Amino acid sequence: MPSKTQKSLEALMAYIKQSKSRRTTILRGQGEPGHRAAPARGGNHDARIGSRIDIGEIVKKTGKEYRRYKFQLNSNAEDSTLKRKAAQDSHKVYSTADVEIKESRTQEEEEQAMRDF
Repeated sequence: MPSKTQKSLEALMAYIKQSKSRRTTILRGQGEPGHRAAPARGGNHDARIGSRIDIGEIVKKTGKEYRRYKFQLNSNAEDSTLKRKAAQDSHKVYSTADVEIKESRTQEEEEQAMRDF
């Protein structure tokens, strides 16, 4: 059985994938380190999902630039388990993903990048 953290990550990824603008923002590496990529702070999605993707630094690998994203839990999560974990350390990074920064992708490349994310 998946943990509540895993279920929260799955809900977060579904939230990101349902909006082309959210996907594009992430796949183009937009935003400032330390800010959120998704979901926006406040609103009903933030507490309901219980986790977030924060924007990290740009890293270089084999001559290409990647944006590092960090999966973290929200201290305002509706789920008591997630809320308790976040209260212990709301800046704890549970997972990271490096996404190659590209201005444009084909539909197939975008779908593959989201699967890899």
